[in-house]
Amino acid sequence: MISLEPIFSAKYRVYWSETDAAIMMHFSNFFRVCERTEEDFFASLNISQKGEVGKRLLMPRVHAECDYKNPLRPGDLYSVNITEILLGKSSIRYTYEIYNESSNQLSAICKIVAVVYDEINNKSMEIPQELRKKLIEMGAKEQ
Repeated sequence: MISLEPIFSAKYRVYWSETDAAIMMHFSNFFRVCERTEEDFFASLNISQKGEVGKRLLMPRVHAECDYKNPLRPGDLYSVNITEILLGKSSIRYTYEIYNESSNQLSAICKIVAVVYDEINNKSMEIPQELRKKLIEMGAKEQ
């Protein structure tokens, strides 16, 4: 069961090409769908990573973990829910719950930490105020 009201939710379907030899979604693809959901979330806020060098929003991942609960199999419909966003000075930590809509089971809980990156100076930087404001309006919490 989903434990928190999602900040954002997206629905997808498992493709055969995303599975492993046991015909379950490969563990690495859980991280891919989390990032896909983050991109869809940002698109819903009209935020893009496109732009000129030094002015675009870059957020490399610095930590990722996932607890796998139940498999996703080819053809399964599933939702990826961003259930928590925690904002640090330069970091954004997302908690995702991946819910198998076909079997009504929680498939995984993933946490990913991204850091806003200054590509000119090659180091982390503060989350831009406009981004911080939009994320807080959507339900993000400051650490």
